[in-house]
Amino acid sequence: MGNYLLGIDNGSTVSKAALFDLKGKEIAVASCAADTEYPHPGWTERDMEMLWQSTATAIREVLANSGARPEEIAGIGNTGHGNGVYLLDKQGHPLRNGIQSLDIRAADVVTGWNQRNLHAQVFPFTLQSFWPAQPNALLVWIKKNEPRNYERIGAILMVKDYIKFRLTGEISGDFTDMSGANLMDVGNKCYSSELMALYDLSEVYDALPPLKHSSEVAGHVTSAAAKETGLAVGTPVVGGLFDVDASAIGSGVIGPNQACLVMGSWSINEVITKDPIVDPRLFMTTIFADPDLFLTIEGSATSATNLEWFVNQCCGDERAEAKRRGISVFEICSEEVATVPPDGTNIIFHPFLYGSNVQPTARAGFYGVAGWHTRAHLLRALFEGVVFGHLSHIEKLRAAGGQIDNARLAGGGSRSPVWSQMFADTIQVPMEVPDGNELGARGAALSAGIGAGIYRDYEEAVQEAVSVVRVHEPIPTNTSLYLARYAEYQRMVEVMQEPWEELNKLS
Repeated sequence: MGNYLLGIDNGSTVSKAALFDLKGKEIAVASCAADTEYPHPGWTERDMEMLWQSTATAIREVLANSGARPEEIAGIGNTGHGNGVYLLDKQGHPLRNGIQSLDIRAADVVTGWNQRNLHAQVFPFTLQSFWPAQPNALLVWIKKNEPRNYERIGAILMVKDYIKFRLTGEISGDFTDMSGANLMDVGNKCYSSELMALYDLSEVYDALPPLKHSSEVAGHVTSAAAKETGLAVGTPVVGGLFDVDASAIGSGVIGPNQACLVMGSWSINEVITKDPIVDPRLFMTTIFADPDLFLTIEGSATSATNLEWFVNQCCGDERAEAKRRGISVFEICSEEVATVPPDGTNIIFHPFLYGSNVQPTARAGFYGVAGWHTRAHLLRALFEGVVFGHLSHIEKLRAAGGQIDNARLAGGGSRSPVWSQMFADTIQVPMEVPDGNELGARGAALSAGIGAGIYRDYEEAVQEAVSVVRVHEPIPTNTSLYLARYAEYQRMVEVMQEPWEELNKLS
């Protein structure tokens, strides 16, 4: 038995490798930029060889930084952004650039599907909504616009599956990632030729990769991969998982009626259930890493990136103070918010800088700002607006039958006690904040630990390797204040529907 587990996380901007001991402690972390290309407006792509090289670099660096011997690594798990598509040709080589999950080239494909009500036909299989960056839409776009490439498709992979292929030489997908890609019969946990025919993608049905469970050994590090990464030949690599599952597991969320809220580029709100939630109004229901459970997800690009924008544009004083004190500027912002009590402002903020879950043309805005308000008031309104964006998703989950008994808060914003308390007060459940920073990589590493025989199952893995550093109990007096402002937040959403449409015409 080895002493360490390696988790690999390929996000939208960096390739990351994190080494953990068997108690879940981060030993070393390394990352390497994985540059995005924008060949046309709305396209986001990455050179697949460059992506592999960035991952190999991160692995080499984490080994060097940790001082661990490669043979001490008991297993490797990986995760990455969901959706997009990374294609191999029939000889196992990259077919074209990989397409990322922020790509919108297939928007017209989705529009056409909606016009002919295709969603009603495929939803009983997929249990999720359409989205331009999902592989079903991208494959239809490639079939129409790149027919030669379409004919040469040998394997349809997600980003983490491509990295797994480079590590092991084996082609495989996993149930969590593929069930979130609009390509599976989620209820029956299998591919469907009938579903692929509805998309007019029957020709590439056989290119769908064999499915592995997240903790199932899918292959072993090859000599070629060992030479490039510094890993030991033969190290087991497991099936891996969708980043939302990885974040949940790395946070310790593994059982029914537990929720994980992730504050990052996206507002991710997920709840685990014993039976699939079937509701076409929801974002998606997927197969969880524990294959006996399901994960229902509500999300939008409305979370902590709003604060990053505000800090970059409006917080020069705070950045200077952070530099002087040697701390994060976000800590300074949190301190400023704490100076304004929950009843100290009536400003409303819509966190729609990068999109929304209310309408495509929605935009961000501060409402009710007056001359006596300070930057602290604006920051508190922004914090609250992000929380209200999460709450709007939680309400949809609850309305569809998702029961939330307790929740864990992850992502950069969870480091702020005042922000975490807002979540507890507004969601009205105890909000637990787990230890650690690289929760997605840890979730992948724990899956590898199960595959390597270190842990019996996810329950034992979490018990051994995840702990809670803070618990925020709801404060009822605060709850009434927040919910009153949330009602105004929602009313402003309705009022702004037509103005947003008109503003979009002017842009």
